[in-house]
Amino acid sequence: MLTKLTKPRNSSPAWEFSTRKIDQDMGYILGLMRETGALYSSAPQSALMTLRNMLVTMLLLWIPLTPLVWLLYRQISASNSSSARKRKTTKRLFCFEDVEGVDTAKVELMEIVSCLQGAIKYSKLGAKLPRGVLLVGPPGTGKTLLARAVAGEAGVPFYSVSASEFVELFVGRGAARIRDLFDVARKNAPSIVFIDELDAVGGKRGRSFNDERDQTLNQLLTEMDGFDSDINVVVLAATNRPDALDPALCRPGRFSRKVYVGEPDENGRKKILAIHLRGVPLDEDMSLICSLVASLTQGLVGADLANIVNEAALLAARRGSESVSREDIMEAVERAKFGINGRQTGPSTISKNLGKLFPWMPSLNAGMQGPLGYQTLS
Repeated sequence: MLTKLTKPRNSSPAWEFSTRKIDQDMGYILGLMRETGALYSSAPQSALMTLRNMLVTMLLLWIPLTPLVWLLYRQISASNSSSARKRKTTKRLFCFEDVEGVDTAKVELMEIVSCLQGAIKYSKLGAKLPRGVLLVGPPGTGKTLLARAVAGEAGVPFYSVSASEFVELFVGRGAARIRDLFDVARKNAPSIVFIDELDAVGGKRGRSFNDERDQTLNQLLTEMDGFDSDINVVVLAATNRPDALDPALCRPGRFSRKVYVGEPDENGRKKILAIHLRGVPLDEDMSLICSLVASLTQGLVGADLANIVNEAALLAARRGSESVSREDIMEAVERAKFGINGRQTGPSTISKNLGKLFPWMPSLNAGMQGPLGYQTLS
C-alpha cells in the first residue's frame, strides 16, 4: 500500500510504503500467476552443487569423530599384534652360574632344560615332559632371574610376557593374545614360554564381573592342556600369590611342578654376595666381607643383598674413594635393615658394636690397628 504523507516540504520522506505478510500458500500463488498469465519456471539443482552439499555434510559429521576413530584403530592394531617377545641374542644372557641361594629350584629347572635339549631320554621310560613349572616365593628371591637363566641355558626359543599384558579393555583381545603367543611357540617348538606375575590373569574365576579376565584364563587353560597339548612347549610362570590362583590352573597336567623359591640361608647369602661383588673393587678380601654380611642379613633375599652392594658402592663414590671399604658395606647393611631416617653420616651404630660381636676381626677393635693393616672404625 502506498500512502502520501502530509508533512512540511523540506521534510522527507514524502511517501510511506507498507505491506502485509503473505501466507506461504504455493497453490494460491500459482493460481494467481496462472490467472494473470505470468510466466514462471524452476531450474533443477546442478550435480556439482548436490555433491558439494553432500561433502560438507559428511565433513561436519566426521571431523569431530576422527580422533576417536584413530584411537580405536591404534588399540585394535596393538591388540592384533602378538604380545610375546622373543629374547634377542644381543642382550646379556644369564646362566645358572649367575643364580645362587636357590639350589633346589635350580635342580628342577636344569632338569627341564636337559629334557628340552635331549640330554635326558625321558620318552624311553614312558615319561612326559612337564607341561608347566610354577615358581612360587616371596618378592625378590630370584624367580625372574631363574627364568632368565633358563633362557640362557636352554638353547631353544624363549618367549617372555607379563600376565598384565593379557588384560585388555576390549572383550576377547586377551584371549587372542594368548592364542598368538602359543601359536608362535608351537611353530618354534621345542620352546619355553615365561609368564611373569601370573596372578594378574590367573586369579580365581567368579570373584568379579570381569568377563574379559575369565575368557583370557579359559583360553590359557585350553592352550596348556587342551586337545592339541602334546607339543614340546614348556610354560614357566612366577607368582608371589599362589593362594589367589584358580585351582584349574594349578592342577597336575598344567603346572605339574610347583617350585618354592624361598629366602636363602647363610651359605646361600654368601654365594649371592660373591656374585654381586664380582666387579666391585674392595679394600679387603671378598670372602671375609661375604661372611660378615651374610651373618648380619638373616631374612634378607637376593634383591636386598644386591641393593646392599649397590648402596655400598654409592657411599664409596660419595666420599670420593676408588674402592669400597668395610665401613661402606656396614653402612649399607644398616640402611637396608633400618632405612636412612635422616641419620647423620659417619660410623654407623652397627659398626661401633661389631667389635663386641666379632672380636677376632682386627679392624673392628676400636682404637687399635690390626696386624693386617686394617683401619679402625672409630
